[in-house]
Amino acid sequence: MHKKNKRSLLVSAVLLVPLFLFPLHGCGRSDIGDLKEELKREKGKRQENSEKYKEALNQLAREKKRVKQLEGLLVVLGEKLEMEGQSLPEELEKLREERADERQNEQEQAPTSKKTVEKLIRLGDNLYAKGDYAAATEVYTSAIEIETEGMELYQRLGRSFIKNSQYDKAIPIYEKVAKMLGKKAPKEQLRQTNNNLGWLYTKANRYNDAEMSYLRAIKADPGHANAYYNLGLLYDLHLDDEIGAIEVFEKYIELNGERADSVRKRLRKIKER
Repeated sequence: MHKKNKRSLLVSAVLLVPLFLFPLHGCGRSDIGDLKEELKREKGKRQENSEKYKEALNQLAREKKRVKQLEGLLVVLGEKLEMEGQSLPEELEKLREERADERQNEQEQAPTSKKTVEKLIRLGDNLYAKGDYAAATEVYTSAIEIETEGMELYQRLGRSFIKNSQYDKAIPIYEKVAKMLGKKAPKEQLRQTNNNLGWLYTKANRYNDAEMSYLRAIKADPGHANAYYNLGLLYDLHLDDEIGAIEVFEKYIELNGERADSVRKRLRKIKER
């Protein structure tokens, strides 16, 4: 038994000897630097290939659009020839049939997409009502991928981002809504959207943008007290504009805003400075 133990110890010692005689060498600093440079070059190549791929896709999309336009012109030409009693070339007749089939498929798919969007909106609204704002944003985003021009969808998504404290993501959504509204939308929508944008810009320290948004909200609805209140705070706390703050807060009090008492106190402090 002792002999076996001795033999095992001897074998272990023999195996360990090379490790001491020939120590392992790790990567030196130069090797690590070379590796980092290689990785950097590979990343650059991937980015370059990605850009080329995107450009190829964009070019393909442009070509498809041009082809569609030419096909449309040919179909119109065919209809004109047909009205003049002339026979259509076989290729043109086939093209017209293909375009008719495409329109029919689009019409058949439209109701399905609409129903899907409606289901997603209901699901998103339920999640929002339960306070699961993160899940609601995911659902509304999925709906927008189908219905890209649904302004009410963007408004729902923007509110969800705000409730979930994702202010950076809410900003481009409300900017999109403001662009979709234009200048001739109902004043309630214009003032609310711009007031929200002003608040979001303030959170992002974009004070000049915030000022413009609040002014747009006031222009859309001069009787909307809340926009004056927010603008007054902006002037007082961030833009160091005491005169502007006094004018705006006085207008807020004139409109009998719900925070009129606290605003009077703030006004006195501003005037005492």
